[in-house]
Amino acid sequence: MDSLSCPAHSSAELERLAWRIGAEVAAPAAGDVDQRARFPLEAVAAMRKERLLAALIPKADGGLGFTVQEMVGALRAIATHCPSSALVLAMHSVEVDTLVRHGTTPGLRALLEEVATSQLLIGNASSEVGLGGAAGRSRCALEQHDGGLFLDKQVLAISYGEYADAVVATCRRTPDSAETDQILVVCRRPAMRLTATSTWNTSGLRGTCSHGYHLQSPVEADLVFPAPFATIAGRGAAQVRQLLLSAVWVGIAEAAVATAHQHVLRRAPGPLVLDTTRLAELVGLLNKSRSLLQSACHWFERVEPDREAVESAGMMIALRNLKVGTSRLAAEAATGALAICGIEGYRRDSRSSLDRIIRDAHGGLVMVSNDRHLEESAAVLRAWKAI
Repeated sequence: MDSLSCPAHSSAELERLAWRIGAEVAAPAAGDVDQRARFPLEAVAAMRKERLLAALIPKADGGLGFTVQEMVGALRAIATHCPSSALVLAMHSVEVDTLVRHGTTPGLRALLEEVATSQLLIGNASSEVGLGGAAGRSRCALEQHDGGLFLDKQVLAISYGEYADAVVATCRRTPDSAETDQILVVCRRPAMRLTATSTWNTSGLRGTCSHGYHLQSPVEADLVFPAPFATIAGRGAAQVRQLLLSAVWVGIAEAAVATAHQHVLRRAPGPLVLDTTRLAELVGLLNKSRSLLQSACHWFERVEPDREAVESAGMMIALRNLKVGTSRLAAEAATGALAICGIEGYRRDSRSSLDRIIRDAHGGLVMVSNDRHLEESAAVLRAWKAI
């Protein structure tokens, strides 16, 4: 794919910085990252250099002090060049946001400052083998062991787990607790032990390296979040996760449309042809995707101080629909671009190749499953009196 120009409408500082990292670092390595299903080392090193891993940390705590909405713009910019690199930053930033909002113990505050100063990379271990990816239940529990706390968990997937400096994990509060009585704990290297139990040989989004792991780690009491996991998820974590990950799906759609646009521009000047009309329709899809994301960001930013509004069923349904909508539109944009680029888009060695974009776009439909989001919203809608 040809190099893309930074959109003229992009004036945000963080977004333009992210675009530069995407264009100069992530894009040249994206093909190799995809082919070898390897971690995007180059892009993450550039993010560290520019301190993007601390973008959401307040300046008072040593971070850059950017907002969730500004981070959304940055993720779109990187995802246009390499969705795997953008997903690493997005998933890390979700955990950073959780630390900012809910990490109230001295140990968690110290960890937040260390992320800012040392650019630590944080992973997540919320899924568990045998639960079908449902994050709201846990089989494993935080246990007493040798006078301290210990976690032993069979994790369905930990994205970039081998490269994470710390992993935030869900578990039952005690061995006697119910599956839904969950807490959030931080496991840190070098004490944390990860043993791979599955590989990540997928069609797309291959650079996230989301292998399955057997996680074993002592847990410091000061690295246990005081609030229950359900409270943490309801008061910001789940909402921010939907916004940040949806930004990646929008970025993929932008890459697809940009590729189709460049293909049309390379054609000899002449009367309007079918491809140009198709491109106009494709831009309409992209505008719809951008609008969904922008609207959700504005809504969240506006009601964020109101805990009741943030936790409302209406907010969560809207954000689930955001994920479903943007991921579907990314896949639709990718296949629509293929109709414009034709065999040149189907080839892997052409300037208009859509191979990786199409595969990455369809990954958004199943990470996390759209059907699960729709089922969760449907259960709530059955109890609503009006929509």
